[in-house]
Amino acid sequence: MPKPVKFERELVFLDRSFPLDVLVLEDHPDYPLHVHDFTSIVIILHGRGINVVGEEEFPVKAGDVFVHHGGRPHGYRDTANLSVINVIYEPSLLQKVRLDVAGLPGYQALFVIEPALHRSGRFARHLTLSMQELSKVRELAESIEKELHGDSPRVRPVRYEERHLAGGGRRVELGAAGHRFMAMAQFMSLVVLLSRAYNTVPTVESERIMKIGRAIAYMESHFDEDLKPIDLAKMVGMSERNFYRFFCDVKQETPHAYLQKLRITKSAMVLQTTDKSVLEVALECGYSDGSYFARQFRGIYGVTPSQFREDLRKPGAKKP
Repeated sequence: MPKPVKFERELVFLDRSFPLDVLVLEDHPDYPLHVHDFTSIVIILHGRGINVVGEEEFPVKAGDVFVHHGGRPHGYRDTANLSVINVIYEPSLLQKVRLDVAGLPGYQALFVIEPALHRSGRFARHLTLSMQELSKVRELAESIEKELHGDSPRVRPVRYEERHLAGGGRRVELGAAGHRFMAMAQFMSLVVLLSRAYNTVPTVESERIMKIGRAIAYMESHFDEDLKPIDLAKMVGMSERNFYRFFCDVKQETPHAYLQKLRITKSAMVLQTTDKSVLEVALECGYSDGSYFARQFRGIYGVTPSQFREDLRKPGAKKP
């Protein structure tokens, strides 16, 4: 496999100070294997081509959706009349504002499990929207594009070797007042729409992905409970052995390790946003032993819960 090239962020985002952009690209050309440090939701509008992810290849058609987190080399070949929507955003964006969308199995399947399988070199089925769903997605994406780009001319897709010709001279035309807020709200709507649509994908492979997605979504909303792999496996209709193996493939850690990390992450949010005592936070996040909670917390954040809160209250401190 040839060495992937790096796609520069400054040639993609119109507003470099905002972590979200949308590019509707008509007649998308072939592209070599490349990587980037942002996430891209790719939605095929029409045309055809071969999507190359690592050493895997599969044809794309109208309605196909896939998520690239950037680290896995990907590209296109044999494109013909290919038009796509690229929704690009900083990887941390959804972590900050995802709220309860993480409780949707389709969100876990599309934004977590499928990209993880691609990173490990394993082929995963992808979401294909109905024409009605694709129409709604396109309308939302074009609304975001309008908010962020104003009346600027739509970006013309160029071949990779000519990308510098398109990046430097782009005119920044700010949208109406509140355009960033509106774009973010529409982006959240787009994420939910895609996550809900995944529930309707009737393929054997996507059903297995959805089972793990349901388990992870359940863990997100029941992290304070005593969740055991055998119980999660039964809940989603898998054997404990297959559930454990597939979960580790996707998350690169055991269900127990993921649950502990999830609990500690949730506890850090409570420490940041409330004045509850450390013991109250521990109990709320599923720990009956305050000392054990403190050890687990230190293992992830490097400080005790009390020190973590104290550091956040110092002048100029940044939230993690």
